[in-house]
Amino acid sequence: MRQTKEQRNECARKWQAKNLEKCREYTRKWRAKNPKKKREYDRKYITSERGYFMEMWNSTKRSKHGYDFKNFDDFFQCWLDQKTIYGMMCPATDIEMTMIRSVGRGVGAQRIPTNISKDRILSGRKYSKQNLIFTTWKYNNSKSNISPRSAKAFLRIVKERYGTDEVEWDET
Repeated sequence: MRQTKEQRNECARKWQAKNLEKCREYTRKWRAKNPKKKREYDRKYITSERGYFMEMWNSTKRSKHGYDFKNFDDFFQCWLDQKTIYGMMCPATDIEMTMIRSVGRGVGAQRIPTNISKDRILSGRKYSKQNLIFTTWKYNNSKSNISPRSAKAFLRIVKERYGTDEVEWDET
């Protein structure tokens, strides 16, 4: 009888669990012998959707704000649920979101304005299924730490001065 792909994968996982140290040693040696391939595999992974969100999940775990997710899959499911509803469009701006690797790291890192950013809807609360939305980095950064009450007040002022709250501003 021929095994299915799932059966082969399960068999391989069981073997790896029993031979964990042997697998680790093999991996260490392979990485040492193949640094270019290792970098290529790493780059391919971090530019994938799953890799992009794994990096985001790791920053969420380190966040001082806390989180209510069991694991990465729970966090990633929030993205998949949102993507089912909005596709790759930002729910706040209707701009197509991207997952482009930025150039550099740290303070001097170049931010990609359309990249997906995790955003706490209410900034005083933890990252959770209810309080997490994925938006463009530009939108997330521009709204800063505004409360719903402050947002309403701002819209009231704009409406008083311009007759509508549907005013766009120039960003030059």
